[in-house]
Order: sequence, then structure tokens, then C-alpha cells
Amino acid sequence: MRRRGWFVAGWLASALVVGTGAGFGVLAATGTSKNSATASVPVAPSGTPRPSVTSGVRPDGTHYGSVKDFLLPVPDGYKPGPDEGGLGNDSTISPDQADPTVSLLFGTLPASDMSSAKGAIAAGRMSDGAVRTYVNEAGTLDVAVTVLRLDPAQSAESTGQFKNVVKQSRAFRNGPQVPGHADALCVLPVTHVGDPLDSMTCLATVGDTFAIVRAEGTVPLDTKAVTELFGRQLDTLKGGLGT
Repeated sequence: MRRRGWFVAGWLASALVVGTGAGFGVLAATGTSKNSATASVPVAPSGTPRPSVTSGVRPDGTHYGSVKDFLLPVPDGYKPGPDEGGLGNDSTISPDQADPTVSLLFGTLPASDMSSAKGAIAAGRMSDGAVRTYVNEAGTLDVAVTVLRLDPAQSAESTGQFKNVVKQSRAFRNGPQVPGHADALCVLPVTHVGDPLDSMTCLATVGDTFAIVRAEGTVPLDTKAVTELFGRQLDTLKGGLGT
């Protein structure tokens, strides 16, 4: 995967300069993320027009407006990360990119499992999606969050099928839980002794939106930081940026 190759190259360069104990170096920032959505609008001063709400969460948990507006803003201790393959580092995803996105995020799945995973997303009738990446200040953890909005009538069934494919696949082992989100699933790849890098993928459904986080970093991977960030992303999908 392109992002992992970037990580390996950076790690090797750092090791040549200061030794293997220093990690793989600081990743270059690629821009500043912007978000316009919020679940509630601040009260404007008297005489000042109130801004219009373009995105939000309905009482039934579905979302309106651009799903990109619900991506978690870059948190303290992080900065914008590198591209997530060909998707970019802060971009929208169109329906015709659904299959390539699944291939990118779950490339270790066997062919039969990959076919089932793509079929599950196709059954969900994706309408739009978005991706944003983050890297911690130390340059030791790279996280990408992808959100795919599906047909509300199909989202629960299709994402449930997707999660079952991932959970039952031999390509992964069980990962940690996401605090406050019992339905989230985290998996780790089969380990390889001596590999300086590790990764983890977590997925969960919030209303009509399927959220996936993929993290890569030095061994031992900071899984707590990943699950905390993903939990914040799921909270944002539930209540909007104003929560």
C-alpha cells in the first residue's frame, strides 16, 4: 500500500541517521483541514445575520449535507497526514470509488472475502464519502478516517455483512474495543516477527454512515490513541461538530 511504503521509507531514512530507536521521522504536513458543519449554530451578536446550517444530524441518526463535514477536525497533538493511497489526505469520495476504496482499506482480504466485502458496500448504495488523514507530532502514528454514507434503508444490513466478512476472515486477529462504542470492531493483521511497523483497522456504523479508521505506526502500535481518536469520530457522527 502506498501509505505503508511511505512509512517504511521514512523509517529507514531515520534509522540510517540516528539509529533504529528513533522511529521513522516526522511526516510532512500537507495542508490545513477545514470544516463548516456543526450540529448547532452559535448565537450571533444582535444585528448580525445568523449563518445557515448546511449539515447536521436528523433525529433518526441520518445525516444531511456533505458527509465530509462530519470528519473529525485535526485534534491537538496531530497534524494533517499523507495521502491515503489515491484518495488524498482530505478529500471527498464519489460512489464510483467505492470498490477501489474497499480494495485500498482491506487489501489483505482473500479474493473471496474481498468480493463479499465489495458486494456488501454495493448493496448499501453509497451516495458519498470522504477521507481525512492525521499524523501525530512525533511522527510515529499515521491515522486515516474514511466515512461512507449509504442508503438509510440498507446501511445497517450492508455494513453488518461487511463487518462479518472482516471478523471471520483469516487475514485478521481481534483488536481492542473502542471505549463507549461497543458495536465498533477493531482488527489487527497477522503479525510478522521483526517487522518495525504494525497496523490496525476499526469500523462502525452510525445511522446511515459507515466509518473506518486505518492506522499504521511503529511497534508497539499505540492502539489506545487510535481507539480514542476513532471514538471521537463516532461521537462527531452521532451529534455533529457542535457536541
